[in-house]
Amino acid sequence: MTPISKLKKYLKTSIFYVILGIILIIYFYNRLWGIYLASFVFVVYLVFFLISLSSKKRLLKIIREYPIISDKEISHKLERPLDDVRNILFSLSKNQKKKKWLVVFLNTRYIFLNEQAVENFKQLYNMGYNEKKILEHLQRNTRIKSRAEVKAIELTLANQHRLKKE
Repeated sequence: MTPISKLKKYLKTSIFYVILGIILIIYFYNRLWGIYLASFVFVVYLVFFLISLSSKKRLLKIIREYPIISDKEISHKLERPLDDVRNILFSLSKNQKKKKWLVVFLNTRYIFLNEQAVENFKQLYNMGYNEKKILEHLQRNTRIKSRAEVKAIELTLANQHRLKKE
């Protein structure tokens, strides 16, 4: 986590607690205004939550078009800060066990593979190919660059029990 993202997280939590304190103080003096303010803060929080949820769906919709794409390329295409893209990919990687796509973390960066790229990888793996052969085949069709990426994909699929050797 970069120092700027740590600062953002600290500011968000600090602001939340300050607002909560203000609501409690107002509630003790005037309950009706306290309830109104709490309702308003809840609605604002809900709006920000829905915006972040829609940005995940928008991001997924766009990046599914690419067989393999890195977080830097996503950031450039969407014109969003790299930290925001990484946070979204991190949250997507937490709940990907039953998904057909794959998010891989490798050397402080994220790589997204769509359904077709994952299926191609699984087919090559099930045919008994080693990392070098898989890399050679995937380099023809996708923008995979190194054996380390192949190994990271293999480990991620194995950790999620999505890779079965036949």
